Amino acid sequence: MIIKNEIIRDGIFYWLLAFCLISLPFPDYSFNSQAIIALSVYWLFYNSFTEKKELLLQNKLPILLFSSLFWVPLLGAIYTTNLEAAIEELQLKLPFLVFPVILLTLRLKDCRPFVLNNFLLGLLAASFLALAKVGYFRINNLGNYFYYSKFSEFLDKHTTYFSLFVVICLLWLLWLLVNKKANKLLLIIGGLALLYFFYLLSVRISIIALTIGALIIILSSIASLLKRVLLMIIVPVLLGSVYFTPYFQKRFEPSTTETTQISDMEFREMHWKAVLETINHNNLLIGYGTRSHRDYLYYKYKEYGLTSANKEGYNAHNQYLEIFLEFGLLGLVIFLGLIIYLLWVFKKKKDYFALSILFVFLVYMLTESIFQRHSGIVVFSILISLFLNNNLLSYDSQNR
Repeated sequence: MIIKNEIIRDGIFYWLLAFCLISLPFPDYSFNSQAIIALSVYWLFYNSFTEKKELLLQNKLPILLFSSLFWVPLLGAIYTTNLEAAIEELQLKLPFLVFPVILLTLRLKDCRPFVLNNFLLGLLAASFLALAKVGYFRINNLGNYFYYSKFSEFLDKHTTYFSLFVVICLLWLLWLLVNKKANKLLLIIGGLALLYFFYLLSVRISIIALTIGALIIILSSIASLLKRVLLMIIVPVLLGSVYFTPYFQKRFEPSTTETTQISDMEFREMHWKAVLETINHNNLLIGYGTRSHRDYLYYKYKEYGLTSANKEGYNAHNQYLEIFLEFGLLGLVIFLGLIIYLLWVFKKKKDYFALSILFVFLVYMLTESIFQRHSGIVVFSILISLFLNNNLLSYDSQNR
């Protein structure tokens, strides 16, 4: 049964899609999973099978490239040494298949503002809820949790992923401000609130990501060469100065969880060295398979004295190395093919907001394996699929 009333049909779909993002910053993942299931079921009735098939064939290249983030792990499960973990991994990676298929087999009027505005509201609600809990503890002398890892306990989210959400929403507010799409006062208030949480989280890579994303958005709206040059100096200096504040510096004091005190940069250097040596030890062409046992990697962690990495079983903390580790050169080439395609589409269509968000993901991937957690997988899948929908089969361009 297809819903024929377009207003009702689109309204329900937009809310279900938005709720997949609204629920993401909150602690309980079950709501987010239920939202994805509800969206998938509703998609079956959104348009006809004939139209779905037509658009599937029309967009087979982007769908195939995007869903390779699911298909490659599926192939990797064939030669894994840990089949049970591989099956769990495939379940985790299902959004890479679900969202491109859903959003590239139907035509939508531009629902980007609706989805992102509601994501912003959901993020602010989750942030202030955590802030209220922290404030209660502080007022009742139960402890001070107004800083990074302690604050994240009340968010019940890894600081890196929550900061990713904050950066995305800050760039959305900046885009609205630059393009004069909403009330300036409300945008500034919302931006200041998000900047406060951005500071509380103190995630170093978020500064770089926000700087690059902001430059892409701002420079896209300015023609003057002089202004462009000035902004390319001012924006990095302004945001970069945050890193040198005492609050940020305290976050990166030498770790005492290792056998000897070690700085964050030294830890990462040895961590990635261990990963690269493991990659070289495995099959360079196809890697060692989806979620295979990482005994050799943990042995290298132990050899370099990385106590926490060994005990906690750290992943590569770099998405590019993570893919190379599991799926070899073949998997990495396929992944880079997807990234190059996305860059080409967004640049060709002059969708600078989509381009800025894509670069945010690419920057975060330098220090985090963001596709190893539900939060990273879902936010990437929804936003990039939505941007592809906007650029490849927008309702307006089809009816011009």
